[in-house]
Amino acid sequence: MLTTEPSLADLAASSGLEPRTIRSWVAQGLLPPPLTRGPAARYPADTLSRLLAIRTMRDALGMSLTDIRKELLVANPEQIAAYASRAETLAKPSPPAGNPASSALDYIANLRARVPKPASAVAAAATPPGPRAATGLEALEHRLGQGRPEPARKARAEEWLRIPVTPDVELTVRGPLDAEQRTRLERCADLIRDILLGRDR
Repeated sequence: MLTTEPSLADLAASSGLEPRTIRSWVAQGLLPPPLTRGPAARYPADTLSRLLAIRTMRDALGMSLTDIRKELLVANPEQIAAYASRAETLAKPSPPAGNPASSALDYIANLRARVPKPASAVAAAATPPGPRAATGLEALEHRLGQGRPEPARKARAEEWLRIPVTPDVELTVRGPLDAEQRTRLERCADLIRDILLGRDR
């Protein structure tokens, strides 16, 4: 464990996480900001312990970043150290060649890893997609759905339409929409959820 004020490179090397993931967690308030600015910036000495605790909660316990943030608000230093000590049992993530991992890619990969793929997924993957619809919602609906049956949905009447997709992803549309537009957007949210969870085939 690092005892001095680590740099971003130190944190990345010791945790096995990409610098962009660490920066993202700083921006989201999960980690403290650096003590100084610039390429030689240093972080508080306890940042690595907190970083490893977050990684344990996310990778070993399957917690969302929202739940991790709540846990960190009430956790004392001993609890954070206990979470951090469990990170040693986790394999260091290895980003795909030529495409460094980002926090969004990490999030989607973790979602897919938790949802088993149906047996027909491999055969269906070889099926070429159908022709695209003309424009707007029809194009999005057709591209995402490609022949899926339309689920029954209740239309919502509100100026801001917020449709949860996953615990950390939401589809938000501002402005008045008629019932058909709302229903179609909710169908698109269902299809996006299936794609993120690996159930799109």
